[in-house]
Amino acid sequence: MNATTTDGAIGVRAGLMTMLERTAAGPRGTCEAVRFQGERLTYEELRDRSYSVANGLLEAGVGKGDRVAVLLRNGFEWFELLFAIAEIGAICVPVNVMLKPTEIAYLCGDAQARVLVVDPAGSEAVEKAGVGPEIVIGVGGARPVVPGARYVDYEDLRAGAPVPTGTVVALEDELVLYYSSGTTGQPKAAVQTHDNVLWNALAQVLDLKLTTDDAFLVVPSLSWAAGFHTVTLACLWIGARLVILPTGGSTIEKVIGVVAEEDVTHAFLVPTLLRQLLASPECQRQVQESSLHWVVTGAEPVPLDMITAIAQALPGCSIVQGYGMSEFPCVVCILGAEDAIRRAGSAGRPVSICRLAVEQLDGTISDTGEGEVLVRSPATMIGYWNRPEETAAAFAGGWLHTGDLGRIDDEGFLTITGRKKDMIISGGLNVYPSETETVIHAMDGVREAAIVGVPDARLGEVPVAIVVLDRDEVADAVIPHCRELLAGYKVPKRVMIHAEPLPRNANGKILKRELRPWALARLELD
Repeated sequence: MNATTTDGAIGVRAGLMTMLERTAAGPRGTCEAVRFQGERLTYEELRDRSYSVANGLLEAGVGKGDRVAVLLRNGFEWFELLFAIAEIGAICVPVNVMLKPTEIAYLCGDAQARVLVVDPAGSEAVEKAGVGPEIVIGVGGARPVVPGARYVDYEDLRAGAPVPTGTVVALEDELVLYYSSGTTGQPKAAVQTHDNVLWNALAQVLDLKLTTDDAFLVVPSLSWAAGFHTVTLACLWIGARLVILPTGGSTIEKVIGVVAEEDVTHAFLVPTLLRQLLASPECQRQVQESSLHWVVTGAEPVPLDMITAIAQALPGCSIVQGYGMSEFPCVVCILGAEDAIRRAGSAGRPVSICRLAVEQLDGTISDTGEGEVLVRSPATMIGYWNRPEETAAAFAGGWLHTGDLGRIDDEGFLTITGRKKDMIISGGLNVYPSETETVIHAMDGVREAAIVGVPDARLGEVPVAIVVLDRDEVADAVIPHCRELLAGYKVPKRVMIHAEPLPRNANGKILKRELRPWALARLELD
């Protein structure tokens, strides 16, 4: 689609909005696109509302290249804003709804956000954060006190003309900044272009075999990379149907209730929710009677016992495991249901647009073997926002260095063995926490397990296990169980019971940076 620039030249409009335009203009235009709390938007309605918001943003003084921080709970506004921001060539900065005021202040300051969009649930945190955007856009009547900022009501944006803005947007233009969860050091933003995001979505259409008959349940917050970029945008690409859950409080009873009511066929459930599903015969009965036949999960490998139990309880529902990252692709590898038991613990094979390799300790890069996992794909980020040195390090040798340690076998299956910074060196030997964690997870009575390294006078560092148990007496069996299945240096030297669920980040990954100090404090008390 052509557009005229301000100097009279003719440019080509590309980018994310053209995807929605194409779907809305096709045979699926009058079909339902998004459903939220009983309300529905067709593809034509979503397109027109996105155009209205885009023109409203321009009228409010928001322009190409401006960073727009978005602190919203799930709702239609997220969809309208993402496409509107894309339409005018601005850059979306999702703000994790779980962040505290100081974290919000850091993120907005680091991104140099000129605009902040917020709803009533986030208003108090914004006021405490002391952020300094030029423009604050209030959704749902939100009007936080932000000194020096000009206020715009979101409904005024929606009053904009429902037509294209004519802004020339290129595929290589920056679209979104996704901040890391900050498991080590300060969060940094992975920069994705329109091209990156579109490649990510297209690969999922092909590799997950999505069709227009599918109805996908979006459980995560849309402020997380997994919210929009795991299946969601791929469904909009082909004209499938989305059902969006409100942010927070997603118990398995609520999730499965929506699955049954809304004829959901596909869903994204983290392993924690899968465990809840296995503990609820009533939820299992509802799934058996529903249209749900496919679940994608991620954040951690699904243990073999869980896969087997789900297969027995829900024979009509397949579990597809995914491995990905905020640096993209959001889905790098897929482990299909057909390989789930034979390859339990594996992250699967790379999707069609990805090539994987490992960098071994001597710097050799190989298609097979063990080392740091490397990725090449048109969907990978272009770099970290305003961090040229870290960007150069991340792309050393032309590969994206993931920071994950893994093993690629002769069939191309990837097994993640740990984080590069999580690796424990005990007596000169490398201990990969995830290997020991997988063994402990397989024990009856273990809900969660994490391996962290603690100082040792003789070996330098030794592994200890932190577990959440159904029964405390199970703790006594952990070390003997590990000794049967693992080399001695991989066996935890101590088992610590954690009374509460293990701390996790927004993507469901265990926060070992919080568990290590907890373990050290326990050791000091003994």
